[in-house]
Amino acid sequence: MKNIITIFAILIFGTIYSQTDQNGNPVFNSIITSEQVFDEYDLVSNYYTLENNIENKNSSVYISENPTLDKVEKFATELPSDFFLITKNQQMLNMILIISKPKMTFVVMDMATNKQSEYNFKLRGDITENRANEIIKINYDTDAEIKRGKLYFNNKKFRIISNADINRAVLSLINKEELGKSNSSEVKILSQEELKKIILIETKEGGKLDYFTEIKGQEYDGIQIKPGVFSTKLGMALYQWGRANFENGVNTLEDAYKIFSEFKERELNQREKEYIKLGFNKELEK
Repeated sequence: MKNIITIFAILIFGTIYSQTDQNGNPVFNSIITSEQVFDEYDLVSNYYTLENNIENKNSSVYISENPTLDKVEKFATELPSDFFLITKNQQMLNMILIISKPKMTFVVMDMATNKQSEYNFKLRGDITENRANEIIKINYDTDAEIKRGKLYFNNKKFRIISNADINRAVLSLINKEELGKSNSSEVKILSQEELKKIILIETKEGGKLDYFTEIKGQEYDGIQIKPGVFSTKLGMALYQWGRANFENGVNTLEDAYKIFSEFKERELNQREKEYIKLGFNKELEK
């Protein structure tokens, strides 16, 4: 998923981002929020998070490890929040992104042709529901609250555009412009369930995500990761496994925990969780 999204980001935003991945694409981390199945197509809803972006030095939209409320507000209201993938038989048809500035607009990309089109965004509001909820969750502003469809944050009031309204508007756009009938592209996307199955297979002995077999009997040998930072071979293997989960599109850290727990057929211990988290968030590379 992460690799697919960078395709859209580079075409939409060009070279405005200073931080790029190894392929030169901008890094703007996201999560899947829902998957809907219809007769002619599937719709995957996604959200560009505040967390793991504005405080993440590997992100193209990095601001600061401790961003001010004004900076959080600017990010939350000006940068894209929600986007949608239209797929059929795991192949991408179109992508829909809600652009906030200079005015809210639907930008649609045909993934087979890379053609972009813009459509009116008729919903009224200042901030999406996903963004408003995350601002409250992360607790940037201890006085922030959501009341009667409005977010009170940084001594200001923002009208919230609900997820339900956005979803209806997206479905209406898809139906009106027949976006679910576009030609399939060569870009494929797996469901989270299908991705989990592949990761479980590849984590087994000899698989591409098997970082563990080669260190059997040496798990607790010490190694230096970088100057002044030491760990064990097992810790580094767990780090690599967590990082691979993120790079391959596992949606959240909790999902990665569940996959490794299923692989081990037991609950994870705290050490395992800590190293998988470090890898998933690429903490040693910041």
